Amino acid sequence: MIIMDEEGTQYQARVFNQNFSRFRHLLKEDESYIVIKPNMAAVTNGFSYTDVIGHIVSFRPLETSNPVPSKHYIKVTLSNLDSVHLKVTIFGSQAYQISEYLKNNPTVNFVVIVMQFLKLNIWNGLGEAKSHFEVTKLFINSDIYEINEFKNKLKCHDNFGITEKSITTLQSYSSSYTDDFKGNFPLKTICEITEPIKEMKFLLVASIVNIRQNLPWYYEACKKCGKKIIPVPKTNHSYTNPEGISETMVVECTNAQCKKSEFQYIIPINVQDCTGTIGLTLFDREARRLLNISAYELKKIHDAAGDSDALFPMQLNVLKNRKFGFVVDITEYNVNNYNNIYTVLRVTEDMSIVCELESKIELMSIQSVSLNQVALESDDVVQPVQKDVISQTDESFTPSTVDKSTATSPCKISGDLKRNLQEIYDVDSGYDLSSTKAKRKSTAEETPLLIPKIEK
Repeated sequence: MIIMDEEGTQYQARVFNQNFSRFRHLLKEDESYIVIKPNMAAVTNGFSYTDVIGHIVSFRPLETSNPVPSKHYIKVTLSNLDSVHLKVTIFGSQAYQISEYLKNNPTVNFVVIVMQFLKLNIWNGLGEAKSHFEVTKLFINSDIYEINEFKNKLKCHDNFGITEKSITTLQSYSSSYTDDFKGNFPLKTICEITEPIKEMKFLLVASIVNIRQNLPWYYEACKKCGKKIIPVPKTNHSYTNPEGISETMVVECTNAQCKKSEFQYIIPINVQDCTGTIGLTLFDREARRLLNISAYELKKIHDAAGDSDALFPMQLNVLKNRKFGFVVDITEYNVNNYNNIYTVLRVTEDMSIVCELESKIELMSIQSVSLNQVALESDDVVQPVQKDVISQTDESFTPSTVDKSTATSPCKISGDLKRNLQEIYDVDSGYDLSSTKAKRKSTAEETPLLIPKIEK
């Protein structure tokens, strides 16, 4: 509850479960009470409640992607008379209320709102407010003293002495999310990115074919900053036995201000397109959106079933055999450590986006075929074969001889390459290319050697 005394001071208050039945029939909004011997304590949960008045300078359209209506939200930016801005996120029915007002009143120059009992968070000196369930009260251009006074000051203020509409409609988060798949990053196939040569972000169309076992699928992260927390020893002193000292392991974030932790996803997946297979890592935001369950809740189900942490939960199998569009990141760590397990930044199953990306890949393949045909017709010099490209398949790496400079189509690399090589090379299994080098002993089937044809 939020209660207020006769001087206007507000308090966050609560009645605990064991006492609630005694007071339930008495507690009503806008009623006055005498509270005898309350327990008073400072708020230490990281947020406080506040009242806000301001006019809307920008907003994003209503976000309704979550299946739970109470989690639908709209983001607005409010400004006071001194042009100080505050970002506010409004949830549930109030989000629909303000969205409908903005939609039905497009000619209103200034929309002034009053919000009571907003939850205010302060992070790195910046404030952001959110509505809090049904506690928050919302007034939109209502005929009340506070709003009328604010409007009068607004009209007289030098910075707002304009009559034209001043509310900016920003792009929705859903639109900006899909924009990442529409040309901002280069489109690649797996055979092109098996080696982490440089830092880059790229688009990839592939299907999830496997979730790797014996690797963690969750980790404990700081609830505030999202960083992985580490176990550290803590010394425990006994009050009954001063000489008795014991140590326990506790988790701590690298940021000393962070106090709480939570479980987050870190799902190791293998994805495949028509050119190969490679490993990616799916982190919490994208994994939670695809699974519709938090890592904490899934771990509870997994533990209740008595399954080992070395095995991933069966619920993750819903990700298999589904084709996605990915935004993938090759980081500095990948390049420096020659690690080709890349990070997934975005993932979408929107078929319009996936089909559009596949069409672009097909077009790129056709163009590559045309260029290679022209090159083969005009070039009389025999080109050396490039080194093998390493492609990852499930848990191992398998070499596949792919000449990138002569690859025609990602799905037809093997056939086209074989045809092109037969035109240039003779197959000879009995001699080495160099007489100065000893033959290598093979532990498997003998691999034919390729000898350039010599024109007679």
